[in-house]
This record gives sequence, C-alpha cells and structure tokens, in this order.
Amino acid sequence: MFNLQSAAVIALLYLGGVTIGHGGHRRRQTPPALNPQLTNILPTNGGPTLYYNESGPVPPENMLSPVPTPITPFTASQIQDSIYNEIIAIIASGSAFNISCSQCLAATEIMHFAAITQPVSTVIDVLIRLCNTIKFSIYATTCEEEFSGIGDIGPYYTQLFAKMSFATQDMQAWCWYQVSNSYARRKHLLTSGKGVCDLPAVVEIDESRYFSPKPDSANMVPAPSGEIINVLHISDWHLDPRYDIGSEADCSQYLCCRSQSTNKKYNTTSVNPHVPASRFGYLYCDSPADLALSAFDDMGQFFNKSDISFTIFTGDIVSHDNDDQLSRAYIEYEETVTYQTFKAQMGDIPIYPTLGNHDSLPEAFNTPNSFNPNSSLQSNALSWNYDLLSSLWQQAGWINASTAKYASNHYGAYAVDTVVPGLRIISINSDFWYVDNVFNYANFTNPDPSGVLSFLAAELAVAEAAGARVWIIQHVISGYDGTNALPNPTALFYSIVRRFSPTTIAGVFFGHTHEDQIQLFYDYSYSSLKNGSQIRNTTAVDYSKPLTVGFIGPSITPLTGNNAGYQLYQVDKKTFEIMGVQTYIANVSESLTWTSPVWKFEYDMRIEYNVNGTWPASSPLNATFFDDLTFSMLQNQTIVEQYNLLETKSSVVTKNCSTKACAEQKVCYIRSGSASLGRLCPQSDGPF
Repeated sequence: MFNLQSAAVIALLYLGGVTIGHGGHRRRQTPPALNPQLTNILPTNGGPTLYYNESGPVPPENMLSPVPTPITPFTASQIQDSIYNEIIAIIASGSAFNISCSQCLAATEIMHFAAITQPVSTVIDVLIRLCNTIKFSIYATTCEEEFSGIGDIGPYYTQLFAKMSFATQDMQAWCWYQVSNSYARRKHLLTSGKGVCDLPAVVEIDESRYFSPKPDSANMVPAPSGEIINVLHISDWHLDPRYDIGSEADCSQYLCCRSQSTNKKYNTTSVNPHVPASRFGYLYCDSPADLALSAFDDMGQFFNKSDISFTIFTGDIVSHDNDDQLSRAYIEYEETVTYQTFKAQMGDIPIYPTLGNHDSLPEAFNTPNSFNPNSSLQSNALSWNYDLLSSLWQQAGWINASTAKYASNHYGAYAVDTVVPGLRIISINSDFWYVDNVFNYANFTNPDPSGVLSFLAAELAVAEAAGARVWIIQHVISGYDGTNALPNPTALFYSIVRRFSPTTIAGVFFGHTHEDQIQLFYDYSYSSLKNGSQIRNTTAVDYSKPLTVGFIGPSITPLTGNNAGYQLYQVDKKTFEIMGVQTYIANVSESLTWTSPVWKFEYDMRIEYNVNGTWPASSPLNATFFDDLTFSMLQNQTIVEQYNLLETKSSVVTKNCSTKACAEQKVCYIRSGSASLGRLCPQSDGPF
C-alpha cells in the first residue's frame, strides 16, 4: 500500500542519489515521476504537444483578458426611472423588505446615493414622482409646487440626502421623525409611541468636550437686592399682511382668515363665511395689523412703557403660510416691517430678539456652516437671512457692529451685555434642535454639528469667571412634551443649563408653542455619570433638586385656538431672577363686537400659583416655586384645570383637563427640560 511514508523514502533516494553499474560506468537515475521534462512523455497520437511549468506557448498567468463591451449608457431619463422604480419596488406590498422600517431605510439609502451621484434636477424629479405616487403629506397645493415651484424645497432635500449616513443613525432618525410624522398626521402614530422605525436612543453626553466639571461654587445664588426692574416678554408675533377681512375665520384648514379659507362642515367659503374674519383677529388666524399694533398701543392702561428696562422677543415673525406661498421677498418684507414696528413702538427701549423657526426660508431650515466645504462663512445657503436680521438689529441700536457681524456668520446667535449692568443675554438659534429642520438629520448623533451649543457653553464660562448673570433666549422649547425638539442637542443643552445653574444662569426663555407654560430643569442623579468619567446619561434626573425654570412666553398670534397675549416681568436688579409675572390678553373670540382690540389683565403668576400662600414675598419665582406647584397640581385637580386654561390665555375653546391622567401628563411635561425626558411622559394618557 502506497502511503506518505513510501513517498518520503522515494524522495530521499532521489535526493541522496542511486548508482547502478553498467559497463563499468556509473550514473544517477531520476525516478520517472520526477522527470523534469517540460513536455509530455506520453504519446499524443498526433495531437499537440502539451507543456508543464507555463513553458512553450502557454499564456502567462498575468495576461489580461478582453472585457465585455460596455452596455449602452443610461440616459438621464432612464436613470431617473431606475431610481424611482427601485424605491417603489422597495415599499410595495409583498416586497422582500416586509418590515416598514427596512423599507424606509432602504429607500432613504437609495436617495442618498442618488443625491451624491446625480444632478439635483434628477433628485427633484424623483421626489415629485414619489410624492404624487405615495401621497406625501406636504405644505403646498401640489408636489410640483412643494419641491420645484414656489416652495422649491427639492434642492435643500438633495443637500440633506447627500450628507446622510447610516454611521450616525441619520436614516433611522429620518424615518422616525419625518416619515412617522407624515403618517402621524393621518394615523396618529406619534401619540401611540409607534413609528416607521424605532426612535433612536439619546446619546450620552461627554461633558468634558464642552465645559469643565461643576464646582460647588456654581450652586450658589447671589443675594437679592430688593430693587426691581421691569422687562417685557413678547413672542410669536406672526404678522399676517395677507389677512382677508370678512373671509372665513372658522375654516377647515390650518390657517384661516384668508381669501381661500373654507369650512367643509358648513360648506362655506369667504363669500358666505360661517364666522367672518374680524379685522381685529380670531382664534384660528395669525395676527392682523390692528391686533398686532394694539398689543403695544394698549400697554399704557396697565403700566408705563417708559418703566420697561428692556424687552425680549423669543421669535417667529412670519405668518403660517404653506411652502408654496412663501418667498424670500416675503420673508424679507415681514422681518423688515416687524423690526421697524418694534423700534417705532418701543422707541429707545432695547429689544433683544432671537430667531424663530418661521424666520427662515424654507421654514425652519438652517444648515451648519460646515455643510458646505467652502471655507467662507458666507457659503451658508441661508446667510442672506442672518445678514438681514443682524443688520436690522444693529440699525435699531440693540446690538453693536461686532455683535451683528458674529450673528450674521453664526445663524443669528449672539451674546450681549444688557443696558442693566450685570446681566448678559445669550441668544441662540434653536432650529438646530427643531424636528422640522431637516438638516438636523445629517450627522444625527452629533449633539452640536452647528457649534451653537459650544458657543453657549463658552459664553457661560466667560460669564461665570466674570461673576455675571445670564439669561438664555431661544425660540423652540427644549422639552415639555418632547415633540418639538430632538433628543441629542437638547440633552447637551440640558447638561449646559445644569452645569451653569443656578449661579450663572438666572433665567431661560422660550416661545414657539403659542401658550403660557413653564418648563423645569433639575440636577442629575449621582448615577448619571459613567464610571467616574464626564460621560453623562442625561435621562438620570434627580427630581428632588430643581435648578432652573424656563418661561415659555405666550404669543401675540391667536393661532391654534388661543387668545393673544404677552407678559411683563418684575426682575431683581442684582440676581436677575423673576420676582413677578403679569399676563395681558385680548379675547379674540369677542373680536366681532369690538371697535378696537380690547386688552385686559389676565392673571398674576405669584398670586395664582402660590396656592398655599406660604411662598415668601421676597423670594423669586424660581425652580423650587414651580416644582412645589407641580406637587400641588397632583393633589388638587382645580389647580391643573386653572393652569390648563391659562396656558391658552383663557381661550373659549380650551380642551378639558379634568382627569387624573391629564394632571399627571401636565406635571410630567412641566418637569421635562429635554426632548428625551418629554418623550418619557404618558403621551396617550391625557388629552394633549
């Protein structure tokens, strides 16, 4: 039996040599199996010679072969058809991608590759075709107007898709917030917690990248001075220069009091309106000229405007038009006449504004400067708007040239010393955490791609070192019910607020909801830090340690079923904490009976919410005050119902909040300073 041992013996004999005598001569004999001849030794019977060792005419192993002739290149139309057809096939019923999240992720990935390989026009045409086929929920009359007509958001979506990546959870976030939201408008998926994809988990925040650890000294609040200044807070102006007097004010659309408004229930139009639009405003309309002006004109019956030290305006100027009704010219007109009006009404009293989500075009869209590889800061596609706003603020005398220059290059953000010594205001662009800013879905896991929050932290560190006090103003709320803001940037914002409160931060102010609300920030629990590092789990909150209160200012616009309103603050001149708040409203449900808008005092926050009468008159309306209020709300339903009514500025169409579930929901919202905390609240248990 031949085996490996036999082969080894033969090889040894060969290598060692074997001699055989023949005629007195000796020679080495090679075994036949190791004959080195490079051609065949067996007969070919007339066939060709066969070779070994790549010899003779055998082609070398590194020889190239002919390749197929390229297929006829696709035309632009064929490429567009291919992209469209693949996405339709992916989302079609019965496809291999039978899970809705997988379908959405795959379709979004195709759009990503289309955006980085194809002309913008191809991507836009695909979006229009998909919109018409799938029936996107859009803010325009037609898909064509949304993506390429007056709305023209197609080029912006193309930029977004080009920048998206699975590596930073962009596709998953897009499918949850944008595609799920689209479905939610029809199927109410958000309130049930369901979505096309799972909600991406909030990232942990490495606080060492943004600020130093919090020293014990940062937990001290300066002693009050006992001196008071007055500060005016106005928000959500939403002037509507297209307001149509006498049109349908109780319409079936989102924005009423327009020539095209109709009521499907009553089968009415602006020709035969169910409720004719008063020139002084109505519940479901933006601010007509006379209502907007009357807010300033009627202040004199309540207080002396000359006693106001300064005003904060927490954003939103432009009316709630659809995308196909907005243009750059319209945005520029609204912003210009609004700030000119503010200046004319308030005179030399400075106003410190912040940019709202409706103060841009397209609405809510803001891109980081890093989005465009051009090193010039002016390469930002929206720099025209930041230039305009900052120049208007400078012309009014509210900020100086250097501050205006910074704001123009940094999304309208700025920091300024107020006219009251010791208080600095930092204004940031909160669109960088707003869910409707589509550019937030590129680099999603980065909590600060724009650098706005790094700017905030740096400015607070400077103020802390100088012993100054700071108010932070922005438009979009960072938490409450969690539906307006994204989790990662608001997690970082929460950490920043916690780090510099209560010693440096004296107040945080928002707008956006059109309602009069409170939002609290608490300290973190000891377990929130990861293994002794500065990596923070921002959902691990210690609700026994309230730190800072966020005041969400009521709107001038009545839209979404509210009344018009604004607030006056009494502020300690040294600590700059809020000592008192009065709210003034115009009940627009009565506007058809007016000869001029009627404003009235609504309530005093200290009197209304000091429910046990135990809060000292000399103590501020701080986080502890409102935290105490939340406990009272859980124990007394009457307090909940009153808070609920005052949220809407005493609107006649305020939704009922008479259940324990609603009370728990409201309290949870008030205690949620970030989006991730708000999302943990019982979204479907209450009426909101």
